[in-house]
Amino acid sequence: MADQKTDPVYHREGQLYAHTTTLSSMAPLSSLPASTQPLFKPPTDTTKTPYIVTCPSTIFHAQGGGQPSDVGTMTLAAPGPHGNDATFTVRQVRKVDPAGAILHLGTFEPEPEQPQPQLGLGLQVRQAVHVPTRVLHSRLHTAGHVVGLAIHLLSRAGEAGLPRDLSDGKASHYPGAAFVENVGLIPGAAKAGIQDKVDELVARDLGVAICFWTGEEARDKCIGGLDGAAVGAGEEVRVVDIGGLGSYPCGGTHVGCLKELGRVVVRGIKRQKGISKVSYEVVDG
Repeated sequence: MADQKTDPVYHREGQLYAHTTTLSSMAPLSSLPASTQPLFKPPTDTTKTPYIVTCPSTIFHAQGGGQPSDVGTMTLAAPGPHGNDATFTVRQVRKVDPAGAILHLGTFEPEPEQPQPQLGLGLQVRQAVHVPTRVLHSRLHTAGHVVGLAIHLLSRAGEAGLPRDLSDGKASHYPGAAFVENVGLIPGAAKAGIQDKVDELVARDLGVAICFWTGEEARDKCIGGLDGAAVGAGEEVRVVDIGGLGSYPCGGTHVGCLKELGRVVVRGIKRQKGISKVSYEVVDG
């Protein structure tokens, strides 16, 4: 299962919320190698057996890059485990390695009569992402890049009291815990200036483009370069570009333009050991 390769359709079509594919594998979570099982948290409902499902392609974003995984459903067309359509509720999605299988953890309704790994292989699968969750994650991820871009532009211009030598650090785009980090010290008094710059960028309703660049192009054009990522010969780098003003290597999902963000609110700035963490959230209207 783990050595299969899954086509991440969401890399090319981030606004695609329904997709038809086939079933590649299905097995109980307990059958996975001991090294792979810790990637998942078993569902809290202990009355159902957690299964891992794979497909040749998927629209479900796998957790990574600071973005949570998608949730939703897969419907296995008849003749499913009981001779009727079976619904698989997708609760967690993980990628085994950058070029490997994408594993979907969830539970079946109705449950298979027996935990047979080969049961139903090749069946048609109708995937459906939970749209409100995907949209929120996409807004938060794009908003993180907008906050980072605002800091970058202010820093390079020497505005809002930001030092010119700031550099991008890690980020998280989880609801209620979203932040971007910079190497360097951002003064607390810069919060208002960062908020103003973010508001300006959003008001311009800049387009958000997904590009696939060579490693050399991404290294030269992206803010922060490739951030230490290794790119093999002939490999492409997936990049998100914000209105031509700044680009970042990124595997997440995004909105199509900045008006879809609503309002991006800069919540606060914390500094520790030479790192500045700027927290943010998105709100409607």
